Amino acid sequence: MPPKRKADDALGGLPARLAQEPASTTGTGPFMVYFPSRFDPSGDIACEWESYAHTARKNQYVVVGKTTQLVDFVGSTSNAEYSTALPCRYALGLFNRKAGKLQVMPAEGGRVLRLEPRVHGQSYEARDTATVIEAGGLKEANMRLVEEFGSQRRKRQLKAREAGKVEARHVSAGQAVLGMLASAGQSAPETKDELIKSTLAHRNIPPHHPEATTASEAYRNEELVPLAVRDALEVTKLFPAENKPEYRATLRSIGTFGAGYVLSRLSLLSTPDKEVREERCRLLVLLGHLLKLQLPQNGSLRAGEGGKEALAQKLKMAPSVLDGLLDLFYLEDSSPDFEGRKYLITKEKRNLMLGWILMLALKAEAQCCLEPDSLQELAAELKVRPLELVQRYRELGCFDVAVTSTSPEGAKTRGHRVILMPPSAEEKTLGDYFPNLKLGAKRR
Repeated sequence: MPPKRKADDALGGLPARLAQEPASTTGTGPFMVYFPSRFDPSGDIACEWESYAHTARKNQYVVVGKTTQLVDFVGSTSNAEYSTALPCRYALGLFNRKAGKLQVMPAEGGRVLRLEPRVHGQSYEARDTATVIEAGGLKEANMRLVEEFGSQRRKRQLKAREAGKVEARHVSAGQAVLGMLASAGQSAPETKDELIKSTLAHRNIPPHHPEATTASEAYRNEELVPLAVRDALEVTKLFPAENKPEYRATLRSIGTFGAGYVLSRLSLLSTPDKEVREERCRLLVLLGHLLKLQLPQNGSLRAGEGGKEALAQKLKMAPSVLDGLLDLFYLEDSSPDFEGRKYLITKEKRNLMLGWILMLALKAEAQCCLEPDSLQELAAELKVRPLELVQRYRELGCFDVAVTSTSPEGAKTRGHRVILMPPSAEEKTLGDYFPNLKLGAKRR
C-alpha cells in the first residue's frame, strides 16, 4: 500500500492559515456573470467588456459583453428578477499562491448577473401590450383567457355555468324552462366537493339550522309547527285527557290523535310552566295528526262531494289544519277521471313526513331525550323496527346510546336512548352530528 500523502503535500506546501488582504474599494467592479444561453466567452468568440453605471441611482449597473458577431450579451442589476431581498452576497477571491495571501472583493451589486443575448439592430424595449376591452366584452375576454390558459377543471366549470343559464329570448313556454333546467342538470358536471356540499344543503329533513349549538335552535318549534296550522291545532281537546281516563279512552278508541302513542305521553303536560305546557301540547297534537296521515291508506286522499270539510271530518282534524298539511306534504292530482279533488304524497314527501314525526316526538320530550320504552311505542305505531327509527334519527343529526334494562323477573332487554344535541366537553353544532355522505368507490 503506498504511503499516505501529508496534508502539506496535498495543499502544495500552503500554510494552514491564509492572510487576507483588504480589497480596494475604489472604481467599479468586479462583476460576476453567467450565460443561460451556454455561451462560452473563453472560446473561439472573444468578448469585449463594457460597464455602465446609473447616474442617479446607486448600485445600478449594466454590463455589456460585445462580440465580433451579430449578437451581444447584456445584463443589468435592475432586472425584475433582482427586485427581491438578497438571500446572500457574492464575492470574488484572488489567491496569490507565491505570497500565500488571499484578496477578496465583493461582487458589484452583490449579485451574479444574467447576461441575455441581444441581436444587433433589434429593439428590446418594453412594448405596450395593454388590451382595451370594449363595454360588455369583459365576459367574452374572460372566456377566451380561460380557454387558452385555464385548467381543465376551470373550463368544465365555466361551460357548465353557461349551459345552465336560461335566457328569455330562447324560452317560449313554461315547459321549455323545465326542459332546459333538466338538460342543464344532467350535463353540468360537479366535482366531489361540490356534490357533497350540494347534497348536504338539500337534506330531505324538517327545517333545521346546521350551525346551531342547542336543541332549541337546531330544530325550532315555530318551524316544526307551521304558522298555517299553529292556531288551529285542537289543543283544547287534548288537555283534558291528561287527568280524565275515560275521556282518554274515548280519544284512543276513535283515533283522534292516532293509535295511542300521543296519549301515552300526556305526562309531559304535567309541568308548572304554562308556556312549556302549551308548546308541548301543540307538538303532540300535530304529531298525532301526522301519525294518522303516515298510515298506508292515507297515501292518497280524496275530497268528494263534501269537499275538504268532509275529508277533514273523516281524518278527525280541523279543516284549516288539513289545508296546511296538504300544502306541506301532498300534491293535488288534476286528472279528469275523478270527481272532486285527489291529493297524492310522493315517496320523498313521505320520508319528509316521517322525519317530521320523529322530530316532533323528540322535541316534546324533556331535554329532547327519547327513552327506549317511548322509542319502542313510537316504532310500534309506525309499524317499523326500533333500529330503523334509530337510523333515521341519526340522519336527523341525533345521538343515540345503547341501553340495557333488566325487568323484575330478571329478563334483560336492549334498547336505544335518542338525544338531540347532547352535552359535550367541546362545543358542537348540529352539522357535526350529521352522518358523513357515502360516495361510491372510484371506477378503475
